[in-house]
Amino acid sequence: MIKKYKTRDPNELIWFLNIKVCPLEDTKHLLGMYHVIQRNRFIFISTEVGRQKDLILAHELGHDQLHRDQVISGVAFHENGLFVDNSKNELEANIFAAHLLIADEDIIPLLRGQIDDVDLSYELGVDINLVNLKISEMVKLGLLNLNECCVERPRGDFLKNYRPDKDDWSEC
Repeated sequence: MIKKYKTRDPNELIWFLNIKVCPLEDTKHLLGMYHVIQRNRFIFISTEVGRQKDLILAHELGHDQLHRDQVISGVAFHENGLFVDNSKNELEANIFAAHLLIADEDIIPLLRGQIDDVDLSYELGVDINLVNLKISEMVKLGLLNLNECCVERPRGDFLKNYRPDKDDWSEC
């Protein structure tokens, strides 16, 4: 799709694919949703999303490309948070968004430098969760060798000594 339409911009891709975008006003928790109504594809997006708009549009475009048949058969995708639902379909839509919004050729040079995922997300202008999904998927696809990068791998035992009852939330 990126090669065909020569863009990574979800707004442009949605236009090329003739998907209608409808703003949702006064939503407290809903970020976006994807529906097919009488063979017409719709993305509804909250007017409150601000700078996350492209991420949400890319995520909903992922549902369009990957889960349209499920939506036609009655499944609904309503996003209240993009990285809080661990269902397979939501993860697939997030992975789609990561690949759409972050080009391999943009992230690889940054990964080989002395840069962590927080700085990567700032440099690329995307959510840190998207950066980590992109890195994970590139490793799975064999496009990236973590040994050649300067990304610090989280220790598997980082919660070993964590005691929730000892947390002091009064300083937050």
